[in-house]
Amino acid sequence: MRNAWLKTVIDFGDLPIFEATTYPCILIAGNRRPSNAEATAQALNVRSMATLERLADAVRREGWPQPQRSLRRDGWAFARPEVLALMEKLRHSGTRLGEYVGGRLYYGIKTGLNTAFVIDQTTQDRLIAEDPGSADVIKPWLRGRDVKRWRVEWSGLYVVFTRRGIDIDRYPAVKNYLAQFKARLMPGVKGGRKPGNYEWYEIQDTIDYYTEFEKPKIIVPAIVRSASYAFDTEGFYSNDKTTIIPTNDLYLVGLLNSKALEFVMHSISAARRGGYFEYKPMYLEQLPIPDANPAQRNAIEALVRRLLDVEGQGPQIAEWERELNALVYEVYGLTEEEIGVVEGRLDHE
Repeated sequence: MRNAWLKTVIDFGDLPIFEATTYPCILIAGNRRPSNAEATAQALNVRSMATLERLADAVRREGWPQPQRSLRRDGWAFARPEVLALMEKLRHSGTRLGEYVGGRLYYGIKTGLNTAFVIDQTTQDRLIAEDPGSADVIKPWLRGRDVKRWRVEWSGLYVVFTRRGIDIDRYPAVKNYLAQFKARLMPGVKGGRKPGNYEWYEIQDTIDYYTEFEKPKIIVPAIVRSASYAFDTEGFYSNDKTTIIPTNDLYLVGLLNSKALEFVMHSISAARRGGYFEYKPMYLEQLPIPDANPAQRNAIEALVRRLLDVEGQGPQIAEWERELNALVYEVYGLTEEEIGVVEGRLDHE
C-alpha cells in the first residue's frame, strides 16, 4: 500500500449482501502515495443490513480514522484507535506462541478417507478380538467438533493409524478390514484419494510427529466462535480440523482460554460466517505469551486445574473464569480502560 492512497474502507463481514457466501469489502483508494496528512482512511464495519440504506451517512458518523500504517503485511485489521492501541501493546507484551513452544504447533491428521480409517467401538473390538496386535495401530480419535473449552467430548471413535512405511502384514485383521475399501484407497484413482507415494492401506498424511499425539497436549479446534482450548492427557489422536500443542504447561492453557487472548485472536484471525473464527497455526503462532512472576503463574495454574477437574462445567465456572481473567489482565498489565476494550469488543461480537 505504499504507493496507494487508501481513502475509505467499508467491511461488511459476513452479512448476506449476495446470495452466495461472501465477505464483501469496499475499498476506495487513489493511485498515488499519500502525504502524511492524508495517510488515514475512514473505516467502518457494517454489521446490520439496515445500515445499507444510509451507508454514506454511517461512514461519516460511525466510521473512525484508520492509519494506513496500521495495515500490516501479515493481515489487515480494521478497528477503532483504542483497539489498535491495545493490540499494539499486547503484541509487544510477550513472546510469540510459536517461539514460546519451540515451533511445536502441529496440524491434526488427514486420513484421506475417513470412511475407511475412522471406526466405531464395535469395529475396534472386533479387530482386536481377531488379532490382539491390531490394538497397536488403533487410536482413540477426536474430530474438531469433539474439542470443547477445557474438555473433550469423545464420541467413541477410533482411527486406524496405518502410517507410512507400516508392515501391514503384521496386522492381518486390519489389512483384511481395509481391503473392502481398496478401490477407493488407491492413490490417484478416480473417486479415490489424491495422488501420492503411499500404499493403498496407508493414511494419506506423512506424519513424522505422530508420537506427539500420545503426550500431554493442548488441542485446538480449527473453527469456533470463542476460545475452546482443551487439555488432553489421554493420548487422543485428532483430525485435520484441529491443531495440537504438545505441552503440559497449565499456565499456557489458562492464557489461551482467557478473554485477553481471545480478543487478540479475534483481531488477527480470519472471520467466518455466523460469528466463527479460524483458530489455525498461522494465527495461533502470533499470540503473545507474557512472563509471569511465580505467584501469578501458580495462581493461574491452580485455577486451571480446578477448571480441568470439573471439565469446565458447573455453577462455579463463571466465577473461576472471572478470577482467571483478572489474573491474566494483571500479567499483561492492562488498565481498567483496556480491560473495558477487551470485554466490550467480545460482547459486541
